[in-house]
Amino acid sequence: MAVSNKLVPLTVIKGAGYEFIPLPAGQNATTADFHSIRTQTTDSPSYFTSGFYKIEAGPHRPAHYAFEETKYVLSGQIDVLDEATGITHHLVPGDFAFFHVGSKVQFSTKSQGFAFYAVTRPVRSPHPNLVGREEDKARL
Repeated sequence: MAVSNKLVPLTVIKGAGYEFIPLPAGQNATTADFHSIRTQTTDSPSYFTSGFYKIEAGPHRPAHYAFEETKYVLSGQIDVLDEATGITHHLVPGDFAFFHVGSKVQFSTKSQGFAFYAVTRPVRSPHPNLVGREEDKARL
């Protein structure tokens, strides 16, 4: 695949911190998408979205994946029950997990956890505190 000689500016989002994400009323976990783009990859066009995952103690949060996702734990602990194996993984800062299309899991924590994620889907839950923080000149 040839790369164009046209230079494309990067996208910078100031203050996309996970510490500013409120949990919805009555919920113990949420996502906050902060960037998404319809990729220009010619061999497999898709969406590429990134954001933060926040969870606090409470009920298990089930997820059945129709897209790929990576999660990188930044702080706390996030427990992930992999329903395919029955194994609960205790993810702590520095741990990475990849969820394939068809993965079925349950997220939980005994305290709280924060993770960065990147997924192959469009935005579904925008970060609530980023209005006006994406630099206009950086858009493709």
